[in-house]
Amino acid sequence: KKVKIDEAVANEQAAAAKAIKDECDSDLAEAIPILEAALTALDTLTQNDITIVKTMKNPPYPVKLTMEAICVLKQVKPDRVPDPSGGGKMIQEYWGPSKRILGDMKFLEGLKTFDKDNIPVSVMKVIGKSTFQTPILYPKKSKMLQLHVKACANGPGLWTLM
Repeated sequence: KKVKIDEAVANEQAAAAKAIKDECDSDLAEAIPILEAALTALDTLTQNDITIVKTMKNPPYPVKLTMEAICVLKQVKPDRVPDPSGGGKMIQEYWGPSKRILGDMKFLEGLKTFDKDNIPVSVMKVIGKSTFQTPILYPKKSKMLQLHVKACANGPGLWTLM
């Protein structure tokens, strides 16, 4: 009787494990083409594209969001700057650190070789927030937007979706 109970528990656990495995396999099947597209998109960028983005004083929102996500993934801390809306409050700003990492001559190589399999849970939680789940990172909607943010949205923007 004890063996039958143990067998039933084991079968139940095996079924639960199989369900988790099937869900993971499904998610992986969806993610792999996105990863491959992201890596291919990085190959379309040139150092000139990076320079153009780096020289922007106030880049468009998709560029800022993409670079913020890259900073978070690479665990680059934001600057604390006065809130532009006033009130004397300080806010976290990633554009300064973004320009610094864009200045790294191995920036694109670093994205291609980034260890995506060992991202800390704390970083995944930040990336999982709704701010980074916006469709604006998908560079398909507007031709003008594509041209304006090509250097970020088409390469690193897709890369952040890995």
